Amino acid sequence: MTTGAGFSSKAVWKKEGDQSDYGTPIECGANDQISIMTEGLDRTIEKELDNVVRHKAGVGGSNVMTKGVQGSLVCDLAYRGLESLIISAMGFAAHSTSPETIVAGVYKHTIELAENMHAEYWTAGDGILAGGGMLAGDKKVRRGTLCIDKSVSIWEFISSMAQEMTITGEAKGCKAEFALVPYDLDRASATNTTTAAWSIANDDFDFVLFQDLDLWIADYSAVTPLDSGDAIGISALEIKLANILSVEQDSLSGLYIAEPKRDGKRRVTGSFTMPRYESDAFMEDLDDQSEKMAMIRFTGSQIGATGYYQTFWIWLPTIKFDKIDAPIGGPGIFPVTHTFTAELPAAAPAGFPIEATKEMVIQIQNDNSTNPLA
Repeated sequence: MTTGAGFSSKAVWKKEGDQSDYGTPIECGANDQISIMTEGLDRTIEKELDNVVRHKAGVGGSNVMTKGVQGSLVCDLAYRGLESLIISAMGFAAHSTSPETIVAGVYKHTIELAENMHAEYWTAGDGILAGGGMLAGDKKVRRGTLCIDKSVSIWEFISSMAQEMTITGEAKGCKAEFALVPYDLDRASATNTTTAAWSIANDDFDFVLFQDLDLWIADYSAVTPLDSGDAIGISALEIKLANILSVEQDSLSGLYIAEPKRDGKRRVTGSFTMPRYESDAFMEDLDDQSEKMAMIRFTGSQIGATGYYQTFWIWLPTIKFDKIDAPIGGPGIFPVTHTFTAELPAAAPAGFPIEATKEMVIQIQNDNSTNPLA
């Protein structure tokens, strides 16, 4: 008898087809394997109990009202392999300019926040060029098929959308957690029947390490860019995107949810911890509600012999502190934690990507030449 175990499991993710309908899975295969650490996606059934008065104390039966799936997927943050998941959470990458070719074999992906998260047609303002491979009817699809081989069976989570994305870092490692809302779960899929073709790009993951980190932060400026003099040392980091998606049924979707759509303003929040309380500078920024700008950058190994390095940037053009804690926990040195909310900037700050006109931009430099949204 086969027994499910984490060491014998693996997972893949693939964006669903550009002209596919919501609720239609796609076959996963080569280069689709992701760096899964834990998973907690649950099938839930909501029922209406028979409470008709019938001279009996017990429930007479029930009717299924909803078949749902929700939960979290936690991955080890990597320089390649999570671009499609991240873009499904954020929503947009220009068709013709992302990725940008730096030199042969080196590509920089620029991932932006989208106004909407449901599938939309590409438009002229999305960077489409003649001959660029776009077909009539192609859509910006921000959902994917997640498959997990749990040894006993392959669990196929169809049309999964990201309700939240949280990137964390500390000495123990860096992680990306996705709160997913799939359309359905299939454990006997006719689309993903085998793991034979599942593979990791470049045969293994290049993980983002906490010691790869630089955090630069200063007053917001459209004139003066950040530099190494703005660097601070931290011991923990968190960046969270909440998409605020509606999860509901209608008469057309039946037992399953309709395609989720944004149901409120997204929120980008975060925090960082300095291991020692040594300055009140940020305390004053909290009191004054000063606008700050920040760059988070992880730099990994060289890409081949190009002289360029794998890099993961998180650009925050305008943040304001919400809370700063420096609790005394005993006789030793105590840390200070800064919590903030990102806001729309007046303009892209000096030295930031030109796309930094919303609360956050993520850039990833690696050897992947494909736009994961296209």
